[in-house]
Amino acid sequence: MTVDHVVWQGWGWVMGERGPIGQPDNVRALRGNPGGRPAPKRVTAAPGVPDAPEWLDAEALAEWDRIVPDLDRLGVLALVDRAALSTYCAAWSKFVSAERLLQDDDLVAERRAGNGPAKHPGWQVWREAATTVAALAKELFITPSSRLRSVKPEGDDDDGADGILD
Repeated sequence: MTVDHVVWQGWGWVMGERGPIGQPDNVRALRGNPGGRPAPKRVTAAPGVPDAPEWLDAEALAEWDRIVPDLDRLGVLALVDRAALSTYCAAWSKFVSAERLLQDDDLVAERRAGNGPAKHPGWQVWREAATTVAALAKELFITPSSRLRSVKPEGDDDDGADGILD
């Protein structure tokens, strides 16, 4: 692996790699391997639905209940995904709380020292939660672009589209 750059994404360090994103396994199988490079070995985990942690608040638990059934239906969940799911749902809850605060309050706050207006402090919470939600949504296949780049698990022939593209 050749490291191109390392970037702080708010929730951790992310290393980028040079070159285009590799082909999914199913595309490689259909097109063959004209370059002769060995196919990457993928790390897999047994499918499973993790239990929601009891410490999630109501908003986070509602998000868990909203996304987990669809992610399970897509076959992308494993028991080891509990921490990522929990972090995503908790960040979603913080994002919603910050959004509501900013909707109910002025976007600009007066400074205590009387030095004029300043950005509302809720923006920092909003931005950090939004960054975490966006980053983990990609990892959990919650965004349209992440699903387009994903590979369907073997044996999952039901795409729920009722033969639209057949």
